[in-house]
Amino acid sequence: MHDQSIGRDPSPERVQQLVLHLLQEPGGPPMWSVGEIAAELDSELDALDAVANLRAAGLVHRVHEFVFPTRAATRMAALAES
Repeated sequence: MHDQSIGRDPSPERVQQLVLHLLQEPGGPPMWSVGEIAAELDSELDALDAVANLRAAGLVHRVHEFVFPTRAATRMAALAES
């Protein structure tokens, strides 16, 4: 990731946290492909697992290969920053 590292053998929760951060970076693209997320994580499996878990939790939408945060995830991030 740009300024964050997942380190060795990160927990699934840590990877999910980093994916959400990536999807909500100020000035970043409004949506990412799973392939782009995998490239940032250096792991396709971690990217697929994180996106699936975040989707199941209602925190991201996935349309074909593209992923973007839900309104709830975006609002929660805004509240956490204030």
